[in-house]
Amino acid sequence: MNTHQSDLETVNKTLALIEQILTYIKPHDWTFTARFPGQFKEFRLAAGRLSRSKDRKVKAYGRALLAYNRCLADFDKGFTQAKAAKAAETGARVVVAMKEVQHEL
Repeated sequence: MNTHQSDLETVNKTLALIEQILTYIKPHDWTFTARFPGQFKEFRLAAGRLSRSKDRKVKAYGRALLAYNRCLADFDKGFTQAKAAKAAETGARVVVAMKEVQHEL
């Protein structure tokens, strides 16, 4: 699990940033990858490395993170209720996968 420590730290830092954006900015002004391109590039790379892990739970977490990243990138093209619903559903998958990975640590 130590091999994934830096990737998990990057992911946690980015998830905290996402939480701040969702909390303090109106939905129609949500932009993620456009506003913080470097942070989300690192997030995408870390999620990709996690998704190629040999550990089944870490791999599932990485895949959920990649799907979440795609949902957030869609917000850069404009806000809709359907995109918000899809992001909420994917976010729930991320939380479940995160709990499973952290349970193993």
